[in-house]
Amino acid sequence: MQRLKAIWDNTYGLLVDDGQLALGALAGVTATGVFSTLAPPATVQAYAGPVLLGWTCLLVVSSLYAAGRHARRLVASPAVRHGTRYGGEAQQGGLWL
Repeated sequence: MQRLKAIWDNTYGLLVDDGQLALGALAGVTATGVFSTLAPPATVQAYAGPVLLGWTCLLVVSSLYAAGRHARRLVASPAVRHGTRYGGEAQQGGLWL
């Protein structure tokens, strides 16, 4: 029972922290499982690992690409460009205007 709770907590944490990465990982494991049950044993032994590795590499690269786009959007925002909290507004006397 403890093991199931730990698996659930880790899976839930993945979904909350990075949903795209978690769903892609679950899809990859599911696809590899389906492949393993449908393909002949010799094919599974030869290709299941590389298919899962390739899927994981594509997933990580796409996640990094999405994070890079998000970071580029943040850097281009007026708040970051002008170094202020609210998009270019000046601070006078300790109060944000």
